[in-house]
Amino acid sequence: MDTYPVNQPMLVIMDPDTAREVANSNLKKHWNLKKFVEPLAGTENLLLLEGAVWKKWRNVFNPSFSPTQLMSQVPTIVDYVTQFVAILDERASKNELFRMEEEATKVTIDVIGKVVCDHEFKTLTTDNEFVQLLRSSLTWMPDSQSFDPFHRHHPLRPLFWKYYKYRMDNYIGKVLDERFTFQNASKENRKRQKTGIDLALEEYFKESGQTVDARTATMDSEFRRYAIDNLQSLLFAGHDTTASTICYCYHELGKHPAELQKLRRELDDVFGVGVDAGEQIKHDPYIINKCDYTSAVIKEILRMWAPASTVREGRKDYFIKDPVTEEMLPTDKMLVWIPAISIHRDARYWGEDAHIFRPERWLPENADELPSAEAYRPFERGPRNCIGQELANIELKILLAMTIREFDIRSAFDELDTLDTDGSLWAADQSFKKGVQKCFDDEMYQILLAAGKPRQGMPARVKRRRGLMHG
Repeated sequence: MDTYPVNQPMLVIMDPDTAREVANSNLKKHWNLKKFVEPLAGTENLLLLEGAVWKKWRNVFNPSFSPTQLMSQVPTIVDYVTQFVAILDERASKNELFRMEEEATKVTIDVIGKVVCDHEFKTLTTDNEFVQLLRSSLTWMPDSQSFDPFHRHHPLRPLFWKYYKYRMDNYIGKVLDERFTFQNASKENRKRQKTGIDLALEEYFKESGQTVDARTATMDSEFRRYAIDNLQSLLFAGHDTTASTICYCYHELGKHPAELQKLRRELDDVFGVGVDAGEQIKHDPYIINKCDYTSAVIKEILRMWAPASTVREGRKDYFIKDPVTEEMLPTDKMLVWIPAISIHRDARYWGEDAHIFRPERWLPENADELPSAEAYRPFERGPRNCIGQELANIELKILLAMTIREFDIRSAFDELDTLDTDGSLWAADQSFKKGVQKCFDDEMYQILLAAGKPRQGMPARVKRRRGLMHG
């Protein structure tokens, strides 16, 4: 696909086996990715690093996202989801129209901040400076579909991006300084639970042959520099994935009452009818693994609305075999793109109901009907897959378990105009409301703002269901 002069020629990969080869190759991430990532998370992060440097920092952060470490953080996740439930309850009591993605962003950033670096962002209860800066930076993201040269190359954009990034760096730098720079061997420090950034610091020293306890260690300038960019990338990419996906869960379940009823029935079976799931999950975090249909719903949403994809930079010496003609296709000076959402909706792999919301396809008894694992890549695959995918899955299960029986949630695009003055990034740019307003015959299609977000942030209304008990 040649889109010059708007963009480089693209080689679009729609074959799962070819996608596997590209994902496992040593093709570098495409330089175009830097334009979207650098303003939000700098360049010293796992999204942009290459080669031995990338491998080093992937190893440093891997322990932060081990299953054991993440399950130890489940009570913390439950606490923040409880605050999110209170916000939905307030919205329901006032019968307010609001953008669900804005509220979902708050809970996911609070979770990542506490789980990864033991920092209270408090976005669910206060106006947090970092989140305001992040959202302000996103308002300057260019619309990749625009052909307006002034929009694509706005002269003020680099200045605003630099300003917002400088302030975000200062915010995260202070968080790290408070965590490590002034540490001592006090009894209180030795007792505190290790979080993700503690494990990363220990692994960082281990890479250079030293053994330390992060609860009493101090960081050096290199760790601080790389940690700032990586924490920002985790906060950006992590909150985007989870916040967008929970929005699509609510949206699709609201359109499919039979599937919604099945999900609620499973949660009743696992946690008890009319009983809040939060305290049970705190007491036994592994109870969420009993929720097969809940997991199936999440997998199906990630299939239909994959939040991201990968782009690689072609080379003179790298050729891709056409799976049909067996012709060797050159990649030099091309953007090699694996569009997950297109593969996920391809009837050749997923059948005639590829565009249909059908969680049952993911149940254990239907495993034989699924296509190759390579045809499912919401977090990409291969060595550069998403490091935070397990955290996202755990958080999504808890969010559904604690909200979907409590509330009836529906998207409200018919009332969208009433949100024009709500001060959100969506209201700031009215161009989002121009042109065709449906994709896949759905009003809530994805908008590319560095990652795939639900159109207009999912305007929504929430009602509390009657006859529910708590405790």
